[in-house]
Amino acid sequence: MSTFSTGAASNAPDTGAVKELLTMMSATLATLGKTFDTLTEQSTRVATLGPQLDSAHQIHQLRRQMRAQEKKQDARINEVKAMVKDDLKLQIAELLRAQIVEDVRDEIKRQVADEVQDQLKQRIPVSVETQAAESSQQLRDVRTSLINSESRRGNAILRASNLDDQLAVILKSTGEPSKYFPLDLKTLFSYDNETAKKLVQDYDLPASESREKNLNKFMAHAGVQFHLIPVPILADP
Repeated sequence: MSTFSTGAASNAPDTGAVKELLTMMSATLATLGKTFDTLTEQSTRVATLGPQLDSAHQIHQLRRQMRAQEKKQDARINEVKAMVKDDLKLQIAELLRAQIVEDVRDEIKRQVADEVQDQLKQRIPVSVETQAAESSQQLRDVRTSLINSESRRGNAILRASNLDDQLAVILKSTGEPSKYFPLDLKTLFSYDNETAKKLVQDYDLPASESREKNLNKFMAHAGVQFHLIPVPILADP
């Protein structure tokens, strides 16, 4: 099987999934912004309360509490940032991995199908349609041959004394009788030279300029066992 490679375009993650991840990151950043706003409000309140506090000791205590709170908030923010960053990497990697696996699977299917098709063409060079047409032609040839063989046996018993007896039908190579096929020998003997010539040509027999030769040629083809003997025209004394 031939090798293949997946392009950069096929490796790109699903656009909808990436948009969803970006939306999640925006929501996280919005939360962080609210946290910063809360810290700012707390600092402002402390500054406002400063003049109202009775002693410097209380102010010092509040400042220590604020610094401790700020450290906790900073630590929490850093944890959230790291978590978002790691989750984003994992989700993008998972999306890329799934997309690559899907692309590889599709490429393998395509190449296997192409390989099977090539093997079939090498092993079976003739198409199914061609084989069916050839089989149909062979069946038609066999059928035509059997019918004509049976018809010739029936026509072999005809004699000059029973010219009105029906001729058994002889089929052409197409599997159909000629439109010039006579009903009986009496009808055949009434054909003029032109009709007799068309009759033998319709059965792929060589035509002659002689009416009697054409009639005898067809009779032999149809299985009739006697011939038409032309009678010479005698001149008046």
